[in-house]
Amino acid sequence: MRLRYAAALLAAVCLTLLAACSGGSGIASSGGIASPSAEPNSVSGSVTMWIYPISSTEAAYWKPKVATFEKLYPHVTVSVVVQPWTNRDEQLATAIAGGKGPDVVYLIPDQIPTYANTGSLSDVGPLVASDKSDFYSNSLKALTYNGTLYGVPLLEQVTTLYANKKIMAAAGITKAPTTWAQLLADAPKIKAAGYYVTEYQANPAETLNGSFYPLLWEAGGQVLTPNGKQAAFNSSAGVAALTFIQTLVKDGYVPKDPLTTSPLPDTDPINQGKVAFVLNEDVASLTPTAEDPLSNWAVYPPLSSGTSGGKVIDYGTVGGLSILSQSKNKAAAAAWVSWVTSTAQLKNYDKTHSYDSPRISTGNLYPPSTLLGQEENYLPDMTQGSIYVDSREVLSLLSSKLQAAILDDTSPQQALNAAAASVNQLLSRSS
Repeated sequence: MRLRYAAALLAAVCLTLLAACSGGSGIASSGGIASPSAEPNSVSGSVTMWIYPISSTEAAYWKPKVATFEKLYPHVTVSVVVQPWTNRDEQLATAIAGGKGPDVVYLIPDQIPTYANTGSLSDVGPLVASDKSDFYSNSLKALTYNGTLYGVPLLEQVTTLYANKKIMAAAGITKAPTTWAQLLADAPKIKAAGYYVTEYQANPAETLNGSFYPLLWEAGGQVLTPNGKQAAFNSSAGVAALTFIQTLVKDGYVPKDPLTTSPLPDTDPINQGKVAFVLNEDVASLTPTAEDPLSNWAVYPPLSSGTSGGKVIDYGTVGGLSILSQSKNKAAAAAWVSWVTSTAQLKNYDKTHSYDSPRISTGNLYPPSTLLGQEENYLPDMTQGSIYVDSREVLSLLSSKLQAAILDDTSPQQALNAAAASVNQLLSRSS
């Protein structure tokens, strides 16, 4: 799943280095960003952008784009550096602390708070001021922290329910479920036909953004309290979500291996045509095979928990371009970011990378008959969830407790309370 960017913790050294770089003020900097000049000849300087291999041809994609931009802005030079995903926060924090960070960097929402709180990011609100309404509001919200926009959206991704029509037919199911209860009602028929109902990835190396969190939200719960000071996942909603997962595991409705390991695409039961329904997934994660082509799959609305206070949640994420406050060429960086995130460029970038566009004016990027085209219908309702400085640390503490509870069938309330105690201790130290 593409949502599963490495979920490693932000190392303590990163926080220390960032604080040193910013003077430990903990105050985000506007960095002097202004809307790009309408006269390209008035802008000069060099811009270095760090991005990551969002596709296998990332470096090749940017070469002609840089050439085109430099013709439009003859006094600006741009260098795009494709960095590895591994240890990206440690690498960026070290570069910032040494005054050698890039001018522009690709960030996802849960990275924003740490860098913003140390004054490392510029307020990029002015870059979208003139056409703010052209961005999906959820894409801007995902990159906004404490009321300030710290990244201009580059791509968006939404997840929903995917169903294997071949398996549905084999199990005698004519209609996709809309609630957890309906899914469980269909489960015995799917199992009897020799298939799994769904797949749940409980390996702590995987992010909860694509597994437990959407179920928690569907049940009406939240990860933390609104002020981010205490755990909130040990609520009745959290208990309902974990009980649902435990039922799937206990009754043999999910494959066992993904509970402890991260399957490779060719060994993933989903891609082997063994799983009927995929919850909270993006269509680009499906890897077609001769035995299980994409034509076997269909897109449906995400499930509702069916519980009191439950909701229908389309989880998703956003990737954006941020400008570091220490950049010495902010005007040039602003011009580059504005150009890259313009309607024409976003349309090209997102379609090339099989992502959705955060801009409304790009229109639908994919034919409505395709899975990607059907997925686009859920973009306006996408939610990223709340982000906090300790988002990744909370995720790590909770995921290990969840896996243990799923494997040994511990009481959901007991497991969540134990996780909440650890999380609250963490949050009290960082307050």
